[in-house]
Amino acid sequence: MRVAPVLKTLVAPVLFTAFAAVAGAQSGTPAQVRVTARDSSGTPIPSAELTVTRGLHDVLARGFTDDGGHAVLSVDIKETEDLQVTMRKIGYPRSDRFFEILPQKTAEVALTVAHQKTTDLAPVTVTAERDLKRASYYLNADDIEKANVPVDDAWELIKRLRPDILTSRGGCSTGVQEAWVNGKRIRLPLPPTGMAAARYRVGVPPRARFSYVPVSVMSDIAPEHIQEISYHDCFDASMAAVGSTNAVFIVLKPGVEYKQNVGSFVLDPTEHKH
Repeated sequence: MRVAPVLKTLVAPVLFTAFAAVAGAQSGTPAQVRVTARDSSGTPIPSAELTVTRGLHDVLARGFTDDGGHAVLSVDIKETEDLQVTMRKIGYPRSDRFFEILPQKTAEVALTVAHQKTTDLAPVTVTAERDLKRASYYLNADDIEKANVPVDDAWELIKRLRPDILTSRGGCSTGVQEAWVNGKRIRLPLPPTGMAAARYRVGVPPRARFSYVPVSVMSDIAPEHIQEISYHDCFDASMAAVGSTNAVFIVLKPGVEYKQNVGSFVLDPTEHKH
């Protein structure tokens, strides 16, 4: 009968250690994302919807700005990450900002969108041909986000969502031959293995006619980094610049850069770190 006190003496430290471990695991506080939303005139934007995402579809937090255009969102992360905050509100353009945040720390993110003027807009005439071309040759961040297919890069986006870019419409003899990123034409040397290896690497859709350069560039750009993609086919003379026809134009979101042999990446990761 004297065994019970001994067992109690032995078990108590074990239970205490177990409870301490559980309490320690639960004591970690989430990281905080403090968002300020204003228009270009400095006026706060209230009741704007905010989402914090990892990658393209992994939503970590949602919320709305208060009357002062402020919001605090909590995200549960285990290591330092580059995340994206997106703001949406009717009457304002979508706004995206990438930032770096550390576990249990705070990141400050400022969003500024164009000031909305209450003026009457002139009527816009859209022809059926222009509308069809836009549907075939254009993608924006909302289109990409809504894509219900697995995509790892800009090449996969185009191949799955806008295949007409690879083949062109209306009788062009070639598809995409040039690549521009943030207004800069990208020139890459053809590797020794040539187009055969490039086509093998990315897979060739039926009737696709493209060059190595745009495929190589697009394969190095993450889909969540893209603000919009547009394509100018052989009949499009809207830009008076060399390499502006049969060309794909990629605009990256604010705070994202592209470099040859590196790909797309988030700039200034320590700017909002605390």
